Amino acid sequence: MQLTLRKLAPALVVVTLALAGCKTAPTKSPGAATTPDAGQQTTQPAAASSVDFYLAHQQPGPGLREIALPDGKLYLQEVPVLTRADLTDAAALVDRQGQNFVGLRFSEAGARKLTEISTKNVGNRLALVIDQELVAAPSIAEPLNRGVLAFGVASAQAASAIAAKIRGDAPPAPASAPATGGTAPAPKP
Repeated sequence: MQLTLRKLAPALVVVTLALAGCKTAPTKSPGAATTPDAGQQTTQPAAASSVDFYLAHQQPGPGLREIALPDGKLYLQEVPVLTRADLTDAAALVDRQGQNFVGLRFSEAGARKLTEISTKNVGNRLALVIDQELVAAPSIAEPLNRGVLAFGVASAQAASAIAAKIRGDAPPAPASAPATGGTAPAPKP
């Protein structure tokens, strides 16, 4: 199924408003990529990027990992709340004003999780981490109950590269990844 701006328009409006105050960090340094563990290899190709979503908070707390950003810090939960397995598609999108987005469509089970997570965490952030790199952390402004999520990126090239990594079309390439995130520590075993 192909994502179109028309299908994602309602989510884009919500995410655009949520992203108005969202800031991003610079890309991580080369060589910080990880290799998926054996458990992950059964659900995704060995060369595919790891894709995880974490709840993120502005304040430290028990069980949260600190992520340093140029303009502050975020505190991510240690266990992802959504993964690539919860997605059915990722696409690079452009709105009428020329803003570039990455649009994500969730599976039926993923959409249920997204609705539950966002409903319980309005005011927090949902951090997208690809290959241990924080790519985006939009604020959850309201429950996300349509099974889609979109977030703004700096360029069409960045949107295409991020969408390809999420879909698993592109091999992990930390040095050339155009994402605008910080480096997230590896999850604890």
